[in-house]
Amino acid sequence: MDQNDTAYSDALACSANKTAASRDEEDDADELEDRPRTRTPSQESESPSESDLPFEQGSRHVPIHSLPTELLLEVIRLEVLWYIPNLPENYYSRLVGLSGVCSRWYHVIRDSPDLWTRMHGSDSPDIYKLAMKRSSGRLLDIVLEADVLYEGQDEERDHLGWFMAEVRSHVDRWRSVDLSFPPLWTDDITCSLEEPAPNLERLSLYAVERWCTSYEYNFFFGEAPKLHDVKLEGIAICWDSEAIHNLTAFDLSSITFDCTDDILAALSHSPQLRTLVIKDCTTRSMASASCASIQLLQLSVLDVDLGGPDATEDFLDHIKDDRDDAPAQLLSRRKRVEGEHPRA
Repeated sequence: MDQNDTAYSDALACSANKTAASRDEEDDADELEDRPRTRTPSQESESPSESDLPFEQGSRHVPIHSLPTELLLEVIRLEVLWYIPNLPENYYSRLVGLSGVCSRWYHVIRDSPDLWTRMHGSDSPDIYKLAMKRSSGRLLDIVLEADVLYEGQDEERDHLGWFMAEVRSHVDRWRSVDLSFPPLWTDDITCSLEEPAPNLERLSLYAVERWCTSYEYNFFFGEAPKLHDVKLEGIAICWDSEAIHNLTAFDLSSITFDCTDDILAALSHSPQLRTLVIKDCTTRSMASASCASIQLLQLSVLDVDLGGPDATEDFLDHIKDDRDDAPAQLLSRRKRVEGEHPRA
């Protein structure tokens, strides 16, 4: 570990009210715990009481400092996840605070790349650089809440530009992208999502205060072969993009489709789709006479609202599913149709 890294880690650890001296004391205590206990002759002649046994056995066999590294990592993850109200924004502050518990925790946290893969727009350049260094080439989770962080000031915009440029330079390492942003930043954000993302699995985009948009963006030039979970609110993708083929979850809201044919054609390329949500959306034109029906036989969650009963019914009419355990919205519609047109 280089001098700058050490200095920065120690500075952050101070925020958790841990000093090098206190860590040394805890390390000494750990050493003492690990040493075998000796008993005086008088103690040897004494049999331990029943009340003594559980404590002695517990402290001897399950001291937290001697847990296997894998189990200790789980303890650290639970500690981080359970006690941070705003996890993404405060993640590294908490993580570095935990590294001040003792020398072993410090080294386990420092040398565990999977703990350092969250890149949040609120992180300072120093924290970002430290996390990138310690992530050791692992896949990254990108989080940006620009609707909260940036209000149009030059300093905030400079930080946004810096952050997006930094993470964009590692697009081949993106595992998930979760961005929310106001209209002011739409161009900056969408320009950062143009290049192919070969390892991206999850995408969530929330364009704040944009309702029923119809402009379509060609994200990733259509090249995101591992993408399987997509959520778009107030921002649309090119519906013929190969980036949205083979999805298992698709959640759309505040989008206007030029024609119902477009979204049906897009869905036809995801036969393994399990979750489909289309809320607060509209369509300019219902399905054409030549529009083929689609089958989504893995679908278990379906919630569709295309702005009115006619458009919604038209959409559902083009999803063929005769399963007894089809999603409730399809079963309800099937019963209604069969009631209106009973079999002879």
